[in-house]
Amino acid sequence: MSESHPAPSHSSGEPAVGQVVSTPEFDAREIEQFGEKDAQAIRVIGKMLVLFFFYSLIVMVCVGYWTMKKSNAPSAAAHHGHAEHAADDDDE
Repeated sequence: MSESHPAPSHSSGEPAVGQVVSTPEFDAREIEQFGEKDAQAIRVIGKMLVLFFFYSLIVMVCVGYWTMKKSNAPSAAAHHGHAEHAADDDDE
């Protein structure tokens, strides 16, 4: 009942499904150009990361300074106002 069928041969030159083609997609000159472009992209990305880091550092320092300055200002005014009220209490 069960007959064995021979596997189809691919003699037409087309690779079978799942078979790896051994011809290179890029020649050596193109691969060298890819390497040069990749190296250039790496340098540009590295410079951008350094600039973004220093920008973030400067902004962080400025915001930290601004926050400390703003948070100390109300407490200094409150102490000054409290001293005036104490002086008024002494006059009565």
